[in-house]
Amino acid sequence: MTMNSTPKIFDTHAHYDDEAFDPDREAVIASLREHGIGAVVNVGANRAGTEHSLELAQKYDFFYGAAGVHPSDTMEFENGTVSISWLREIASQPKMLAIGEIGLDYYWVKTPEARAFSRDFFDAQLSLAEELNLPAIVHDRDAHRD
Repeated sequence: MTMNSTPKIFDTHAHYDDEAFDPDREAVIASLREHGIGAVVNVGANRAGTEHSLELAQKYDFFYGAAGVHPSDTMEFENGTVSISWLREIASQPKMLAIGEIGLDYYWVKTPEARAFSRDFFDAQLSLAEELNLPAIVHDRDAHRD
């Protein structure tokens, strides 16, 4: 990099789908490049976030997405809102670069049964990442041993 070149930031973990951006999402995204952001991976944390990540990746040439379900949202698997086959379909779309945000969160997930289910689903999402040859974006809170 020369002294006169502008550094480009690759934001590898963003959540522009968050409701906090609802009032000004388009303006914030429009301002990213002028602030040195060259690329963004918007990370899915549940079905809605994953769908929105794909939409952002399709809409903006410098956006990419990740498809996944955060450990605190694994009830979406229990109630049938999300399945591994659905994640596979979304993650296979162009510009979807990773499986995530997945992992374990024992701060929010308390019961042994819920933790076991969370571990199983984490394993299933890791297997999907391996199958699709994609990296995994891992969330870990209070679950280091597992």
